[in-house]
Amino acid sequence: MRGRALPHWLLAACLLLGSELGAQGLYGFRWTTSSQLAGLQDLQVRYLAPGAVLIQGEVGGRLEALGLTRLFSDEAPSGQSYYLTDHLELPLAPWVSLVYADPSGWALLRLPPSRLGATLDYHHFLWPLPEHYSLRGWQRPAAKPAATPLPSVTHLVSAVETGRLRTDVENLALLDPAKGSADPANWRTRYARRPETYASTQYIRDQLVAALGQEAVFVEPFRIEGDSTMYNVVGLLYGTDPQAGYYLVCAHYDAIGARSRGGWDWRVDPAPGADDNASGVALVLEAARVLAGQSFPWSIRFVAFSGEELGLWGSRHYATQAVERGERIIGVLNFDMIGFNHLSQRLELVTNPASRWLVEQMRQSNRRYGIGLKVDVLEDESARLSDHAPFWARGFDAILGIENYLPTDPETDAVRNGDYRINTQYHSVLDLPDSLNYGLIARVVQLAVATLGQYGLEEGPPNLAVLGGDLRGDQGDDLVVRVSNLGLGRVVDPFVVRVWRCGADSTGCEEVYDQLQVEPLDAGGALDLTIPWDRYGERVFLVEVDPEDRVAEQDEQDNRAFQRVRLVPQHSIAVFPNPFHPDQDPYLSFSGVPLRSQVRVATLQGEPVWADEEVRQEGLTYEVRWRGDNSAGYAVGSGVYVYTITDEEGQLLRRDKIAVVR
Repeated sequence: MRGRALPHWLLAACLLLGSELGAQGLYGFRWTTSSQLAGLQDLQVRYLAPGAVLIQGEVGGRLEALGLTRLFSDEAPSGQSYYLTDHLELPLAPWVSLVYADPSGWALLRLPPSRLGATLDYHHFLWPLPEHYSLRGWQRPAAKPAATPLPSVTHLVSAVETGRLRTDVENLALLDPAKGSADPANWRTRYARRPETYASTQYIRDQLVAALGQEAVFVEPFRIEGDSTMYNVVGLLYGTDPQAGYYLVCAHYDAIGARSRGGWDWRVDPAPGADDNASGVALVLEAARVLAGQSFPWSIRFVAFSGEELGLWGSRHYATQAVERGERIIGVLNFDMIGFNHLSQRLELVTNPASRWLVEQMRQSNRRYGIGLKVDVLEDESARLSDHAPFWARGFDAILGIENYLPTDPETDAVRNGDYRINTQYHSVLDLPDSLNYGLIARVVQLAVATLGQYGLEEGPPNLAVLGGDLRGDQGDDLVVRVSNLGLGRVVDPFVVRVWRCGADSTGCEEVYDQLQVEPLDAGGALDLTIPWDRYGERVFLVEVDPEDRVAEQDEQDNRAFQRVRLVPQHSIAVFPNPFHPDQDPYLSFSGVPLRSQVRVATLQGEPVWADEEVRQEGLTYEVRWRGDNSAGYAVGSGVYVYTITDEEGQLLRRDKIAVVR
């Protein structure tokens, strides 16, 4: 697609590598109301974020008079510039100065532009502080869902019954709930390999049938090769548009007792699994019952997975089938262990960057409907110890709701802060119904019900959004961008989705995608757009939705996002970048190679330079990385080299030239 000139608001942000400041200095202020921003019109605003504004120039006591609180003042020495960044948990290079760290996660750094390339080796995503930052869109109250809860959704929330939750947990954990937990002979097993587990499969099916109807529920068998047959239970709540996709509300119902004192034999010993994870299954069943009578623009599936404790088998099977069938999963709400906490009414939401929008939906619902949960957020792509992980791996957005991640780690913040005590019954035969906080479980169910229920019962403006993580490069050899409607109204007007490719420091942006969307987008819905892309490696992109303001929205602050994406080949070997600039590029990638391959680099005369047998997984394929040094660890000189890739049996897979430029 042909390029076009950047709009004026982006030129200021993208054309400069950050400007040096004079004696006037840079100031940061805390603001609280949009009316305070009206007094900034004649000042040089360089950055504006929720609660913080950065201004260059002498300000005296003028801004304090407006009620703004000074956060910092700073003056860049000659030869240094300002940059914005996230992820301060990563170490800073010694030549980088931290000017300001905002509690919301972003930070202002100061460093010499000449050291920018070396700074990027520390894996910080830097973009220059703009010379001018627009106040448009910030000078009115932030548009959020109405603070007053609507009676229709409040009615749904109040329909959640704590007694039903306890009944479900007891039926899943005990052979006879009337006898209670005192007798070990009454403790049930739901270990996935035990045939007795099928009684719980049938119980879950019967409860979903009672809520959704006979034709809307099915049991899906799957088999681990050389092992037992296991079963996922799926209940369907059909939406008005079969093509709109669906949300997934899920939990695993198998259990394990491997941490029991005195040992545990899965063949004979019980595994009642009241918290892990009859509590999550009870949520799925109660949410299905409460939401069953509602009509949504998209569908909802209520799923109980088996085989989670043996390696996420049920969710892996389901997610794989969803990809093969081309299903549109809008978002996955997975719940695992939500009841073992009597210290506080706390829920931790575990997310990756792409799924953060689901977290924000749930946090807003918690506040608006007074559910009363203390919601903490853990954004960690490596937190994969539950059934959300197979959906992350296949490009679906998903979150995990859990009492604490991890339940036995004494170093987590919740334990240190007195919000959670270590779950001593985790994965043991003592994980029994009497140990749970059913009031907490009920609140988590209310949160799930309110988050999804509002879209069937409320009306309001739409809210197009593209957030960090919504541009992905893990589905084949193309890019995929997700656009969500987080508002309560349907998008009916056409809108543009535009993607820019930028330099490593977010400058020099060039348009690579511009598409007018004419199909409506339902409230709470999302669409995925494929962008043809044949270049591999790590890139920085700017994604915009509705940049021309064609759609009247609830909130326009989430209509654009910078994002770093690493795209690797999924179906062939690729070597990039070529030519390779070791002073700019962190490494040369040999991607898409088979496991246990070997890569060798030699001179044109055949003299060995470097070889590596370390093959790492990157996405769904494997790659080897070369940093431009020889086998002794010294940097090689500029020139043309020859590489060969052979498989584990020595068969030649690829031979070609690469250029090194220093």
